[in-house]
Amino acid sequence: MDGFLIINKDKGITSFGVCNKIKKITNTKHVGHTGTLDPNTTGVLVVTLGKACKTLPLLLEHKKEYKTTILFGKSSDSLDITGNILEDRRVDINKEELLKAISEISKRKTQVPPMFSAIKVDGKKMYDLARKGESVDLLPRDVYINSYKVLSDLYLIDGYYAIDIYLNTSKGFYVRSFARDLGLELKVPSLMYSLDRISSGDFRIEDSVKLDDLDILNHIISIEDVFKNLEKLEVNDYFAHLASNGVVLDSRQIKTDKPFLVYNKGKLIAIYAPVDVYKYKPVIIL
Repeated sequence: MDGFLIINKDKGITSFGVCNKIKKITNTKHVGHTGTLDPNTTGVLVVTLGKACKTLPLLLEHKKEYKTTILFGKSSDSLDITGNILEDRRVDINKEELLKAISEISKRKTQVPPMFSAIKVDGKKMYDLARKGESVDLLPRDVYINSYKVLSDLYLIDGYYAIDIYLNTSKGFYVRSFARDLGLELKVPSLMYSLDRISSGDFRIEDSVKLDDLDILNHIISIEDVFKNLEKLEVNDYFAHLASNGVVLDSRQIKTDKPFLVYNKGKLIAIYAPVDVYKYKPVIIL
């Protein structure tokens, strides 16, 4: 079975756990996803099945959209409410200073990721090192905020000030790090209280399905439908045979700097992507 499922992930299950359940439901060996959601995070998880897993490099660059609640007065080792609390004190938050801090952070083009993350250092995942109490100096990564919107006034959660924010970000952006940096800017403890991913690329929350409501035949999206907006190259039988065997295509067939679909007699047979100037290799052969 090949294609995509747009899952609306609930709290309490890992992205890996979602994939494992779908493996059992579909009896499909190869199942992947386009971006890890923490167990406490809800929302859009794009799951790939079968040959669609090979298209992940084409999807990982996509922007993400989130709705998050940031809490002030507490900090934790994981930078969210599920971690071990490191600091806990009631703080006053000035709305004008808060808005200024959000604006300042939104202009940054780098970010230090959390220790509790799936990033690998020397082949080891950061959250495994963090759980062992090992510390690693993490370098800033190139990420950015495309746009943001403050969704609420300051309000209280169990006596602590909180605010809701919409974020449109690049891939690799950590909202938990954003919550940490916001507190650092204001010189108060802070953490991410909740997070909901409302889109991943072109996949939106309104098009998603809860895992418990999943009906594979009705909810699976074909590879062709997901990439229907890519440029199309129609080839004859000779080149169709070559493409089906993974032969490199070049400027004699097409000139583009983007991935494209290869068709023969109206049927999708492969997706190719640039590997050099006017040199293209298959991402997937169907």
